[in-house]
Amino acid sequence: MDFNLSESQRQWRERAQSFASQISPRAAASDIVAGAVSARLVDPRADLLSAVVAVEAVAWESAGAAVALAMHAGVNMGLGETADSAPLTRGEVVGAIALSSDEVPIVEQRSLSGRASWVTPLTDHGLVIVGVRERDGLTAAAVRLDAEGVTPEPVETAGLSGLVCGHVRFDRTPFTAAGATQPFMSRARVLVAAAGLGMGRRALHEALAVARHHRDHGAGGEQTVQGLLADAATELDAARMLTWKAASASTLSLAEASMAKLLATEGTQR
Repeated sequence: MDFNLSESQRQWRERAQSFASQISPRAAASDIVAGAVSARLVDPRADLLSAVVAVEAVAWESAGAAVALAMHAGVNMGLGETADSAPLTRGEVVGAIALSSDEVPIVEQRSLSGRASWVTPLTDHGLVIVGVRERDGLTAAAVRLDAEGVTPEPVETAGLSGLVCGHVRFDRTPFTAAGATQPFMSRARVLVAAAGLGMGRRALHEALAVARHHRDHGAGGEQTVQGLLADAATELDAARMLTWKAASASTLSLAEASMAKLLATEGTQR
């Protein structure tokens, strides 16, 4: 299943496929992003669907690289062509996001204090977009991970090669207001859905290869195996339609982005 991509979007996918084939299995997030910049896969002016097809293509080869690229692109596109996005576009720093946790830092005298949970990807330096609590509610703030008063706390996970996540503590840390949280969260969820699609399609490809090779399907029989794989293919195609629909919308919807992420990641897990 595919849609009619524009010539520019097809070029993004082709560049991503070429880039992904050269990724080292142990590449760190900073190296992945630097390579993606060189491959012209980072541009705040790009349409979201171009980034989606690129992330999906990268995920076929490297799940960790796809998630790192997804988070970086989400931050970069959210900030747009501002002064803060310039280093992201050049690949000097890695963009990360921490927006979906109940635990958020608070603003005190024009600085941040508290902890942001589950920053991804967590690097020694870079720009992280975190949700912060102010009098008017939750807003987004841009904070440099090498700024004064910042303490990264990596978390051991059964995660993806080259991708480190964790928490970040802030102690009277300077920040830059980045606007509402919803646009950042929506882009991140669409791009994570794209990463899930690439992982899921690779997993289905491998499962089909195994099923064709092994004729003894056990007690369930061939029809049971075929049925499970058909269900997986159907679910991934449905997830792709939701993801591309959300990415192509004139107004990005958090609800549609969330549905796409849910279906894509759960389908990939199964």
